Amino acid sequence: MLKGSFFLSLVFLLLFPPAGMGQGSSRADPPPGVLNNGAAPPISPEEKALFDQAASAAASGNAEAALPSFEQFVLRFPDSVLLPDVYLALGQLYSKRGEMKRAIDALKTILDRFPKHPRADTARLQLSDFYLMLGDLRETMDLWVDLPERESSKMLIYEQVAQAYLDRNEFLEALRVLMKKKELIVDPIASSAVREAIISILKEKLPEKELQTILKEYGSAFPSDEAMVRLIGIYDSRGDYYREEREIKRFLSAFPNHLFAGEAGRLIGQIREKIKAHRFLLGVALPLSGRLAPFGNNALNGVQLALQQFKEALPGASVGLVVRDLDEDGSRSQPSLAEWIDEFRPIALVGPLLSKEVDRIAPVAEKADLVLITPAATAARLPSLGKSVFRNAITARFQCHSIAEYAVTQMNLRRFAVLFPKEGLGAEWVRCFSEAVSRLGGEIVHAEPYPIDATDFTATIRQLKEADLKKDGIVEIVQEGKRKKEVSYTPGFDAIFLPGDAGKAGLMIPQLAFHNIKDIPLLGTSGWNTPEFLKLVGPYAEGATFIDGFFVGSPDPMVRKFVGQYRAKFQQEPDLFAAQAFDAARLVLAALEGGALTSRDVKAALANTKDFQGVSGLVSEIRDGEVLKKPILIQVQRGKLVQVN
Repeated sequence: MLKGSFFLSLVFLLLFPPAGMGQGSSRADPPPGVLNNGAAPPISPEEKALFDQAASAAASGNAEAALPSFEQFVLRFPDSVLLPDVYLALGQLYSKRGEMKRAIDALKTILDRFPKHPRADTARLQLSDFYLMLGDLRETMDLWVDLPERESSKMLIYEQVAQAYLDRNEFLEALRVLMKKKELIVDPIASSAVREAIISILKEKLPEKELQTILKEYGSAFPSDEAMVRLIGIYDSRGDYYREEREIKRFLSAFPNHLFAGEAGRLIGQIREKIKAHRFLLGVALPLSGRLAPFGNNALNGVQLALQQFKEALPGASVGLVVRDLDEDGSRSQPSLAEWIDEFRPIALVGPLLSKEVDRIAPVAEKADLVLITPAATAARLPSLGKSVFRNAITARFQCHSIAEYAVTQMNLRRFAVLFPKEGLGAEWVRCFSEAVSRLGGEIVHAEPYPIDATDFTATIRQLKEADLKKDGIVEIVQEGKRKKEVSYTPGFDAIFLPGDAGKAGLMIPQLAFHNIKDIPLLGTSGWNTPEFLKLVGPYAEGATFIDGFFVGSPDPMVRKFVGQYRAKFQQEPDLFAAQAFDAARLVLAALEGGALTSRDVKAALANTKDFQGVSGLVSEIRDGEVLKKPILIQVQRGKLVQVN
């Protein structure tokens, strides 16, 4: 990839030394760009002699003689005006020997120390070639992106970098570089060619997630218009009419005079009729554009995947989705919801996520005799909201009872300590876990709160140890001079329950080990199930066990199929919301497959559910709207999360 043209200036330098260095001259004319207050430092006869010696050796191809001479020049004359020429020669000589790091360092020295010297442009071009050869494309771009002018050189480099990204199948990066090139082009024909190359990448190479990235980066300008057109086509082809309509509205708002605007208007006019053309509609009511949008969209993805699998199994099934964004203006009002339900007549409703939203929607669903199944709301009061309300979500109570039962019946643990956040939910965890442990014949020997903003848990851990030592804990202390040292601590409890998020547990667990509380079982809740947890705890959580409603690494074939299809369809990992919404939709679709024709039929089918295998757990039955399922237990084994049941 090295181009000889980039080194012409070096060859010229070696054959024709800088002006003023002819025979008998003791002083060079000052090179452009190195003037300091109108004067250049003198070049001594020693400098001239050593430079001539090195340049002559290089010109004759004797790199073994040239290299040490140039290196000696740098050491002997650190302030010479000839240093840019010397470093340029060193860069070439090092590169020929395969010492690319030293070659790059030499050329970077020119840019750092002599940024306005004429040799800086040559050094920058050579560096670009070196970085391209090494595949360091970001380094190549960094040489030019903030450099004013130099348009012709920039365009050449941008073209090379874009092609390198295309060769590596990094299409989004290639597009970004081509956009920078397009900004420099004045000629309309050349600009049109680059534009077409960008559009080709958008249409043929970028997946949905990267198209959305384009919209965020370029706003209401090209190539966002082409990205939107592509997204509209994707959503239309897979029957995702909610996202298609949303994208068309965004497009018409941002690009009202676009050539595609007429076609977009025609498509949006057809969407409502396409939705109503299905014999059965599954309603979805989720937060899809506000603060909870990431969770709501993951849940919607889960529902869409459930419908996709259903249609793959039953190709002739006329079942579709009608989706409502609860974050749109007025969408939460009961009259508006009632009108929406009356217009589309869904056979069941998946959503919403929050308990307070279920409170708002439940009366409307009950009045319409419409099944509502929430994939996330956890409030204890939900089953009391009516016979139309169902829940497929793990609650704090479910987690407490499940982890307690595993600890007592499977791990043979009886005495527990609890470290919990000092807030209402933390106290609820303690009450719930204590109730479950007591029912199974165990006990809580001590519960110690910690401030919710704590990062140092020394005081909390010391208080736990002090309370334990007053009961059954044992500590061995030895005297070392005037100081006492704790050499061992045997807790009087069998395990520690640490409810809460991965951040707090991840900080606390290593600190427990530091305070000599180690080799003791640790129990947790679903908040631990994040990639950050293992990074925080390091080697100190081996054997720790926690509960969750979904595990992406499960060996179960159904889960593996779900995870694989979800990744392929949405280019991201499924989470608990996606999994629980997936199963909520599947419960309704199973009722349709079993012959349900009305929402009342679906309600009856749900109430009679037995041994339904879901990706969020095996549902043994549904009692009073509550989905009763087998818990998913996850354990840290050899630094990895592993499902243990």
